Amino acid sequence: MMNNFSVIEQIVLSILIILAFSSFGYEVLKRLKIVAKGTPSFTFDNIPQRLIRLIKEYLFQSKVIGQRFWPGLMHAFVFWGFLAFGLITVDHFALGFNSGLFSDELRHMVAVCIGFPWSVLVLIGILSLAYRRFIIRPKPLGTLSVKSGIVAIFISLLMITYIYGEGFHPQGLVFKINWWLHALLILGFLTLIPRSKHLHLVLAPFNIFFKPFTIPAHEPVVIDMEAEEEALDEMLNQMTNMTQKMALDLFSCVECGRCSEVCPVTRGEGVLDPKHHFILDQKKEALSQNSSNILDKIQVDAGWECTTCQACTEVCPVGNQVERSDEIRRLQVLVEGNVPPEYQKVFMNIQNTGNTEGASGNGFASTLPTFSSEKEYVLWLGCFTRHSVDPNFMSSVDNFLKVIDKSGISFGVLEDEQCTGDPANRLGDKLTFSMQMEHNMEQLADAKKIITMCPHCSVTLGQEYSKYNKIPYTVEHHTQFLSRMLNDGKISVNSGALEKVTYHDPCNLSRFMGETEAPRNVIKSIAPNYFEQKEHSRKTVCCGAGGGQWWKKDTQGHTHLVRPTQVLESKANTVITACNYCYAMINQGLPTITPEGETAIVVKDIADLVAENMDE
Repeated sequence: MMNNFSVIEQIVLSILIILAFSSFGYEVLKRLKIVAKGTPSFTFDNIPQRLIRLIKEYLFQSKVIGQRFWPGLMHAFVFWGFLAFGLITVDHFALGFNSGLFSDELRHMVAVCIGFPWSVLVLIGILSLAYRRFIIRPKPLGTLSVKSGIVAIFISLLMITYIYGEGFHPQGLVFKINWWLHALLILGFLTLIPRSKHLHLVLAPFNIFFKPFTIPAHEPVVIDMEAEEEALDEMLNQMTNMTQKMALDLFSCVECGRCSEVCPVTRGEGVLDPKHHFILDQKKEALSQNSSNILDKIQVDAGWECTTCQACTEVCPVGNQVERSDEIRRLQVLVEGNVPPEYQKVFMNIQNTGNTEGASGNGFASTLPTFSSEKEYVLWLGCFTRHSVDPNFMSSVDNFLKVIDKSGISFGVLEDEQCTGDPANRLGDKLTFSMQMEHNMEQLADAKKIITMCPHCSVTLGQEYSKYNKIPYTVEHHTQFLSRMLNDGKISVNSGALEKVTYHDPCNLSRFMGETEAPRNVIKSIAPNYFEQKEHSRKTVCCGAGGGQWWKKDTQGHTHLVRPTQVLESKANTVITACNYCYAMINQGLPTITPEGETAIVVKDIADLVAENMDE
């Protein structure tokens, strides 16, 4: 048979296969060794949920398609096509050894039912992606990539040579040329994969599987002040080392730019660009140094600008924990001692007075009942409310207290409540955070239930403290409380708010706590003309106050105006918030961008909406 392969051809093919797999294995192993040098962090808990998430996000490409439908679908065509071609590719190389995975009849059937349809879809997908990459050139994708161009050519030729080989059945020399071209393209692609962003094809399933379920998922920094000096030094030295999951993130990155596209700092024209500062720059350092000990190489200015909103981590289609500001900040605070003056003041205030404002006395708490063990709830005020940081917000607090009274529950405030330590924690001062946590855990010894209007406090008291201790209480945000009171019939409201109402999801509530339904349940029961912001729920945009930015001096960019601008453009009459910081940021931002003569948008907390429409 003229299409048989000679012994020499088989030897050459064997050598090429060995070389291609050796090259692939060498490059992959080089990167995995860097991952192995990181601090152990891979966990195997919740395996069923991890597998379900893996199937949805990797096999079904749910995030890729859901976030950018058309390019996502085109990417999915290429991905699914390569899965479909798995056995076809094995059969192709088997032919080179005068064997075959399929019989001639089965090979023809596979080509008609699988090979040809997926060849067309892959061609459509890769040509559409190439057009977008090299002609449209969206900003998030960054500069043009030669490797991306080569890959696009490789994949296109792979599909063309397959269609030609199976569709036209060339014989003799023409068959051999077409067969060898197809084989060489596959082997060439194999050597290119680990040297490019396409390594995500191999690593993404593992990265998605090991992705934590909590956001943010930074490793706790346990500081034992009674430990030997050598142990403390070792702990501090380890802070420059990535975790194994963080290192795996670097090599799983698909360089799609989604993280930078959703970042409020990038959108506000600040310094920070998560794609480069948190991932690609570190990847370059890790490979050049053959080390995972590179966290001190993150650009400091970019690290201080981050709002820690986790939009970048939420949107990543390959399971990356993108945000790394926690790591660079704790290095600057605990190791370098290099802290911006405004943050030094915050740390000193917390250390000296137990609150961010440096205020003395109990402030607003002195007007409320004191908690005792027989009471059902601790009402956690937080520094913002306790010391009336924004006087405008205090009317919202009063409205929430009216709702509490109407519901009939018993509550009190802690006599010696201090800052949860959230600002210190997010800004890298883990020592101050530990001190605050220890103090507050003692104060909460008799608490069973906590309710708070501050989602930052909710996350810290619940999620962050639980990384260090077993907490004896449950934490409920006031949106959850209000929704439950409505559902249980403890309070009732009139559906009478006729203005066009929209809602801004706080990052700590929607992404960190995963709570998006409770506030909507409340608002929709009152405001029939409710509508969503374009970016809502877990896709919300940070108000600009997160990550300690509330205390930051104005620098480059206008992060704080990104969300208010969207609210203004939505033409709402009223915007509802569920966070004291969001309330203040949007309330301050809207007047600066509202055109003269245009009716001002009213900013309300969700408690205002309930109290104003609550049945007597």
